[in-house]
Order: sequence, then structure tokens, then C-alpha cells
Amino acid sequence: MLILNDKVNTTELTPFGSVANLGAKVLEGAPQASGAALVGQEGDPQILGIFACTQGKFQVDHTFAEHATLVKGRVTLVDNISGERKTFGPGEGWYIEKGENLDWIIESDEMIKHYLAIF
Repeated sequence: MLILNDKVNTTELTPFGSVANLGAKVLEGAPQASGAALVGQEGDPQILGIFACTQGKFQVDHTFAEHATLVKGRVTLVDNISGERKTFGPGEGWYIEKGENLDWIIESDEMIKHYLAIF
């Protein structure tokens, strides 16, 4: 069993640099990402991990499904097809279908989430 909680040490996360390095389109600011896979690795059918990002706005074409729970910060997700918009705080979660196109607005200085990505 792996216990996930809100005690994330961000110094243990691997810096990825700009979210553009992960395939996102930066819309505002200079959001910087970091993360760590807890179970699985690139190329596996699913990965459980931690993802952190600094303030900014970016667009993502999701090539995977994702279930996530926000650990720290405040983030708004905007569905670019339906226009649906939802703001999340710590302890709240979401599910994103593979193929969705979303704007991510990181409203706090930093956000941290636990996620399960399904490829």
C-alpha cells in the first residue's frame, strides 16, 4: 500500500522547466513544472505521481486520462470545447478524459497534485 497525503517535499521532485517542455502551450506567465513518478515510468500504461507547477496559464491537449487530487494551491480548469470552468482547492479532485483540451490557470504561487495518468 502507498499512502498519499499533503506532506509533499517539493525538493524531491524533478524539475521539468517550462510546461512547454511537456507539450503544453503557454498562454500567460512562465509556469515551471516539476514532478515525480511514484509507481510506473514513461511508456507504462499508467503512472501514479506528484506534479507541481508555478503560477501561470497554459493549454493542454490531454493524450491520457487523468484522475487527480489537489494537495496545495488553487487551480482553475477550463474545457475549451464546452466552456465549462471549475476552480479547485486542496482536497478537491477531478477526472479528465483522454482527448480533452483544457486551459490550466494556476492561480496560486504553486500548485501540487497527486495524479493517476492512464495512457
